[in-house]
Amino acid sequence: MINDIKSKLPALNLSLYLFLFVLILPIAIVAIYQGLIATDRYESLASVYITEAKSESSPLDLSMLGLTSSTASDRDIMVLKSFIESPTLLDKLNDDVGLLDHFASSDADYFSRLSADTEREYALEYYNDMVTATLDEEAKLLEISVQTFDPAYSQKVLDRILYHSQKFIDNLNEKVSRSQLLFFEGVVQQSEEELMQEKKVLQDFQQKNKIFSTEIASQTIAGTISSLEQQLAAKQAQITSRQGTLGENSPTLIRLRAESEALKQQIEKENERLAGGSGRTLSEIDSEFRDINLRIEYKTLRYKSHLEALEAAQLETARRMRFLTIVSAPTMPEASLFPRRGYNILTGAIIALMVYFMVSVSLAVMREHA
Repeated sequence: MINDIKSKLPALNLSLYLFLFVLILPIAIVAIYQGLIATDRYESLASVYITEAKSESSPLDLSMLGLTSSTASDRDIMVLKSFIESPTLLDKLNDDVGLLDHFASSDADYFSRLSADTEREYALEYYNDMVTATLDEEAKLLEISVQTFDPAYSQKVLDRILYHSQKFIDNLNEKVSRSQLLFFEGVVQQSEEELMQEKKVLQDFQQKNKIFSTEIASQTIAGTISSLEQQLAAKQAQITSRQGTLGENSPTLIRLRAESEALKQQIEKENERLAGGSGRTLSEIDSEFRDINLRIEYKTLRYKSHLEALEAAQLETARRMRFLTIVSAPTMPEASLFPRRGYNILTGAIIALMVYFMVSVSLAVMREHA
């Protein structure tokens, strides 16, 4: 009987060792760490929503940026979520409030804090563990959570996240606005320059030909010729009536004939002006003048059309402005909810129990076949 007991002692000792070191000791370590060592983390929460000035449209259409998704609202929220999880925002927060220094603080326990000399990729992973952005699919709300080792600091970090998120949305607005308006502004500027160029051509034409309007010039010349012909007819009538009573060498007849000749010469000059004489005819000048005016009218209408298109684009851009609406402001945590000590201890105990059971069964099978 004593020999049987001695033969069973190694098996009993092994079972005891397994019970102590595989089950009890791991549970005790987890319980001691979670209950006495693990640093408290405080969570601040906020909820945001992206709205658009145009009420009949879904929020924040970023199609001008080349982004595609099922709906504009989903796309917009996901763009903001990506920004919050990006290294760009991490750098901004680190510059603003020294976020990485806080995460690496020696006041936190070794397993909770970030290593001071950790690589950037691991720092980003740690940041995304502490700062999360979750999309509520039904309400289209982005719920942002920040965990740090100080309650006031958690709220402060979340305030800065919302500040930079608003600037991010503003930059998107500016980018979309510029991409939409840049083309129209360029077209309007080009149309204006072409219109000014044609007006300069008209000014040069008027100065060169010493004429303001060919229509007015034609009417003026025609009126002058008509007046001169009336005067000439009157002079000729006087000459005819005086020839019967005065001699051929009468001073009065000589004067009337001289005045009549002067009127004929003046009429001839005016006709030459109208016909062009050895130079360009007024009709040719008028044709060129009308062509210039026609081009000016066309380019004026074109400029007005482009200007109206620019104004319409500006109105449409204003209607598509996006705004970050804060549904729930950053909260001030009053109690430490993390780490979840009871949950972590229970999870550790279950894992230890499973390992203990698997090892025990394996050893029993091995002894059975030994």
